[in-house]
Amino acid sequence: MIKTCRDQSYRELVVEERAAGHDSGTWTYQLPDQWFGIVTPIRGVCQIEGRENGGGWLGTTLGPGEVCRVAPNNLIRLSRTPPRRLPFEVVYIQLSVEVLQRALDTHTTAPVRDVSELQTLRAFDPHVASMAQALLHARKTGAGERYAMSAAHYLAEYLLHPRRDASPRTGGLSPEQLQTVTTFMSANFSSNITLDQLAKEAGLSRYHFLRRFSAATGKTPLQYLTELRLEAACHLLAVDNDPVSQVGRRCGFPNPEHFARVFRKHVGCAPSQYRQQGQLASSP
Repeated sequence: MIKTCRDQSYRELVVEERAAGHDSGTWTYQLPDQWFGIVTPIRGVCQIEGRENGGGWLGTTLGPGEVCRVAPNNLIRLSRTPPRRLPFEVVYIQLSVEVLQRALDTHTTAPVRDVSELQTLRAFDPHVASMAQALLHARKTGAGERYAMSAAHYLAEYLLHPRRDASPRTGGLSPEQLQTVTTFMSANFSSNITLDQLAKEAGLSRYHFLRRFSAATGKTPLQYLTELRLEAACHLLAVDNDPVSQVGRRCGFPNPEHFARVFRKHVGCAPSQYRQQGQLASSP
């Protein structure tokens, strides 16, 4: 299915979210003329593909702190990351090309001279990633057109003159290290993953890995891993009929009591209640 990235939120800036839950389809988004797109995950990781110059598809995985920038009239394709195909949620920011072009015309020292040069399938940019969540929250809480215009102009300036910390924060992991570690977590979260294993994946000592992972993501490795496991548990509770204890084991919680305690703390109810609520919501 092709979806056009456009709604009527603001004149110069559009913000929307999309969650991949139980559906297994692929979304193909067509960026409209005169709109520049930014995609970033706010929950989980996703597979993203874009058109190559020759017409074929190039793909990569988009994770925490990473963004995809898409020039006008280009296609992108999003899907859940194999092999487990866990749920994820992304934010789309659409910025008026007119705003970008005005910034380009004003700043002759910008490193690019055409909006299309800003396109990239994946870039580590935690500043824009965090800004996406702020913009989404602002839209949901009723921020007005003046706020959107200010945000659009700031974002245009930032894209043309990125701050030095658009690369990993001082002391953080490199994009390659973060990608390696989060992919390892996603592929092995049902196992007993240790801090030593994760540090080895990043090629660092335990101490330096813990500090740098937290600097790059704003979470400890355990917090990040727990969120991955709970996302998987929520998905399985909704689509499978396995006993709750078995779902917990499949998601890295071998102790049923510990699984129930962690699930309730983060989700707000017991796993069995979550399953019942999902069944009620899906019943006619």
